[in-house]
Amino acid sequence: MKKAAKFVSGLGCLVAVLAPLLAVLLYPRANWLFAFVLVGIAVLVLNRLLVKDPTPQALADEIERLSTGNHIGWDVDDFEHRSIRDPQLRELRRRSMEVGGCPEEWVRLEEGQKHQLREIIRNLRELRDERDAATGQRRAN
Repeated sequence: MKKAAKFVSGLGCLVAVLAPLLAVLLYPRANWLFAFVLVGIAVLVLNRLLVKDPTPQALADEIERLSTGNHIGWDVDDFEHRSIRDPQLRELRRRSMEVGGCPEEWVRLEEGQKHQLREIIRNLRELRDERDAATGQRRAN
């Protein structure tokens, strides 16, 4: 079953790469077909530009959930592959990955490493409090 799924997946990738090349050869005057490629690229770029960074609280909750083993579905992959633009959040996420390696292994960490993860979670929650205080001061002015 796994071999069949792998074959079909590879076949899909092959078709996705070869189809535009074949279209150029068979329909050289049908340039409008390539608008779909441009639309696809535009969707990917807009998705990258318009995605919001997680809040410090959301990132802290996510790390805590992963470290306790209370994650479901694609939580681990979402955490590993999320691109974060905020340099502070990105640094704390990177530190969490350095401490424990892959998030799916965080449940089996030694107590010292779990303490380091808890410290990162605490730093994220403090960052949230600092940002909330700064936002409150701006609103008061």
